[in-house]
Order: sequence, then C-alpha cells, then structure tokens
Amino acid sequence: MKQAILLTHGPLGEALIQAVAGIMGVSDGLHALSVTDMSVAEITQRLLSLVNAPDGKQDGVLIMASLKGGSCWNVSIAVAGQNPSVRVVSGVNLSMVLSFMTKRDEADIDVLVDIVAQDGIRGITRFIPHTVAR
Repeated sequence: MKQAILLTHGPLGEALIQAVAGIMGVSDGLHALSVTDMSVAEITQRLLSLVNAPDGKQDGVLIMASLKGGSCWNVSIAVAGQNPSVRVVSGVNLSMVLSFMTKRDEADIDVLVDIVAQDGIRGITRFIPHTVAR
C-alpha cells in the first residue's frame, strides 16, 4: 500500500489526517511530521525513518510538503533524490489528502503524484458574489 507523509509547519498534518478520518472513517497509510522547532538534520532523520518503514517501501511514498521552498520542501526533495520510491508535492491541502486516499490503489506512484496535485488545485475555488446596486 502506498503511504503519504504530511510534512508541515505546525500541527497542520495532524489536523488534515483527523479531518480525513472524520470524512472517510480511515486514515491508514497517512503519517504526519511537524517540523516545529526542529533542525534540518532532525527533520531529515525523522522523515527517513518514516520513508524507510517496511510498509512504505513496496508501493511508494508520497510526501506532501506544506510550502515549496521552505524547510519541509528542501528536506523532502533531498530525501526523494536518494529514494527512488519517493515523490514530493507541495501545498498540501485537504483535497490532496482525500485524493490520495481514494486513488492510491488505482495508480502507480508517478501517476498518483500528478493526480493528487491536480485535485489539490481543482479544490481551490473562489466565490465572488454579485454586487447589489443601491
């Protein structure tokens, strides 16, 4: 089974996992790692321990980082560069995590990362109400 690691600043990853569990009733295969008050070396060590866990090595690991260019992203791409079964996407949101959970069995990791990214973008919508003439 494919695994996902939500690598975020603060407790965002844990909150997203709780939301997914509330919506779907399951959250297996989801892992949160908060980088609050952690050095790059500590982030790397903890991330590698999740990536190298036996359940993630077979089908792949998708790291969903909170922000491109931040420490989450930088550590993620360094780890992915050394692990052929790891993919990374930034801008984690609830649409992305739900997409991962519902589509992870349908696609290999390379296709899945694109699906998750597209679904994350598709989940962002703006509403502009019509102005009322006075």
